[in-house]
Amino acid sequence: MANDSETPPERGAGAPFSFSTLLRALLPALAATGIVVFVFGRSPSPRRPRPRADGKMSVTLSQKDSAFRLVPPARGGASGEVLFEPSGSTFHFELRASALPPNHRYVLEIQADSTIYSVTTRAPDAQGALVIDTTLAQFAEGVCVGTNFDPPRTLAGPHAITFRLKRDGSPTSGTMPGVPPSAPGAQLACHGNGDGNYDYALLENEVGDFTGTVPPPDGGP
Repeated sequence: MANDSETPPERGAGAPFSFSTLLRALLPALAATGIVVFVFGRSPSPRRPRPRADGKMSVTLSQKDSAFRLVPPARGGASGEVLFEPSGSTFHFELRASALPPNHRYVLEIQADSTIYSVTTRAPDAQGALVIDTTLAQFAEGVCVGTNFDPPRTLAGPHAITFRLKRDGSPTSGTMPGVPPSAPGAQLACHGNGDGNYDYALLENEVGDFTGTVPPPDGGP
């Protein structure tokens, strides 16, 4: 299930594409899952890199225009790289991004196989540089996602991992309005920009592979 912004992409060259504009152009009866398939189906298939000489996996992120063409740094495009170990009992990764528009908070999304999690929200420095260095014990939502909550998943076994960065349009504090208190994830805190803008700033160029070496919770293979 996609989170609050639903799906990627970006507005013309050099500026993020507003997915809300695309939504208004689509028939309201389209299901969210159909929209996901529609948008991702138009994007070129990311490649699957091999581990580097030091054993770490490297995947890159780029700003892309509405035709999914890369906006290079020479034209003001933001970019990023994520390094992580291809296997382990925890999932440690380090994301470094540059040239992001400052004075905004951004949500890091991790797609583990077919499930998208909003892991954390951070703000870049005044020069647009952003560093996220963290370790996950499971795939789980880390910030408010409203009704788009997905339950946590174990790291155990092989996973296709995709990283994306989007504007955090959620409220600046509190929890997501309009979500029943008893709903899963209803109490996840919001730390967003408060503007409802979930445009994607960075999209994946590659999909990485990670194998969790922790045993599954049921003790199975």
